[in-house]
Amino acid sequence: MRVDNTRTSGRARSRRGLALLIVSGAALGSLLLGTVPAQANDTTKVVSADGQSITFATSDSSRNVSGSMTFVVNADGNWSITGTAHNSNLLVRTFHWTCDLTWDAAKVTQVTAKKAVPGKTTRTISSTAYDPDIQGDFAAIADHGRADCDIVIG
Repeated sequence: MRVDNTRTSGRARSRRGLALLIVSGAALGSLLLGTVPAQANDTTKVVSADGQSITFATSDSSRNVSGSMTFVVNADGNWSITGTAHNSNLLVRTFHWTCDLTWDAAKVTQVTAKKAVPGKTTRTISSTAYDPDIQGDFAAIADHGRADCDIVIG
């Protein structure tokens, strides 16, 4: 007598269950790999001699893509991010840089556009813009501001 009414043997049900388990595990694994945090190095901060610009620099890696970048903040509120990325993978990866600039209770986030980097190659990306919050609080940023910059894959 059968325990269920699926009209399949126990062996067929076992194969389906195993296949479902494998597919579920693969989906969960890819989700977890997509959320692996980047391994950022400390960001250095250098205020120019004339006090009109601040340069933050760091290197970072995520998912076998690594690079370095500079984030320059000017007293007039203009900022720029210039970064590189080297893809150690065989397949193309898309990357961008993001920088969180914090001071006092304020925080602004600046990002570059996304750019594809083919496998085993290096690409450079840059972005510039104006931010009135940076201009308004430049003295505080120069004194005790911090930047956390990361490479983002995908």
